Amino acid sequence: MENKWMIWILIINTCLALVYFLYRGVWKKEYRKAVLLTVFMILTPVVGPIFLSCSEILNFILFHKRDGLLNEEELSFSKKRVRMIIGDDIEKEIDRVPIEEALMISDTMNRRQLFLEVLKRPDVEEYMGGIHNAMAQEDSEVVHYAASYITDTIAKYKDTEKRLRTIYEESKESDTLLLYLQFCDNMLHKKVFSEPEQKIYLNFFEGYMEELYQKDKTKVNGNMLADIIELRNEYQDAGGIEKWVKRAEDIMEQDLAAAKEVLKYYFKIRNRSGFSEAVRRIKESSLVLDGELLEWVRFYPSDGWGAQSSDTMAQEAHHGTGIPGRTRKNRQGGR
Repeated sequence: MENKWMIWILIINTCLALVYFLYRGVWKKEYRKAVLLTVFMILTPVVGPIFLSCSEILNFILFHKRDGLLNEEELSFSKKRVRMIIGDDIEKEIDRVPIEEALMISDTMNRRQLFLEVLKRPDVEEYMGGIHNAMAQEDSEVVHYAASYITDTIAKYKDTEKRLRTIYEESKESDTLLLYLQFCDNMLHKKVFSEPEQKIYLNFFEGYMEELYQKDKTKVNGNMLADIIELRNEYQDAGGIEKWVKRAEDIMEQDLAAAKEVLKYYFKIRNRSGFSEAVRRIKESSLVLDGELLEWVRFYPSDGWGAQSSDTMAQEAHHGTGIPGRTRKNRQGGR
């Protein structure tokens, strides 16, 4: 008789286990959990089903009403969410810490981490000067990071320059040439190349700008002329500079950047007559002056630099500040 009751208990227990498996595995799609709990119920007849039933009842009573208040995403510890939080926190921290200050952090691990995050930023090329300064760090790891980034950047620049140059040589279109010149302009101002390579790419840049000028000089604006003059000035190429200044002079009555370069050039070489003539033409033109150029024109009338002594003029020209009243801007830092 006892064996008969035991058989019925096992049958009923097995049926309950199968029902639970269908409920948890098929309906709720929790297959792994369903298999484990079903096996638990089969191996522990009576006790297993009673235990699980009680736990389900308690869970329903205590937590069912709070289900709508719980956000599973907030309780998730998935790798994706952890990466997102860490990434946002680091980006905010980098926004607060410039690259120069990051390099001054005394803690080695924090310094390395912050510097690596700087190198991952989308605008990292704007901080090339700071990355160059990192090469002088005593921390060998930071130096390695900086050297690797500079090496990769140089390779990328060379590849892009060659590809754009090839595309232009095949198409000979002015718009393609203009795109190439814009890239070279940005590349040369980063100062990542050795001096011999910088000169080679500068010669490419100037040669193709000359070609664009001959094709369609209206596409060569004052900003482009200012860039080539600035780059050539680094090598004290008086002949090359004068050629581009004359071309800037041709459009200075319609182009603000060209007008500034002409005034700066004549002031630097102390050409009183050239400077006075440029001021006169600018005043008589329809060019809309900004505050900077207006200050120059007012400070220096068209009859020359007035009462200013030649010693002061020579000192200003030597320091390369151009016209007094002009705030000298580092073009590389602004790119």
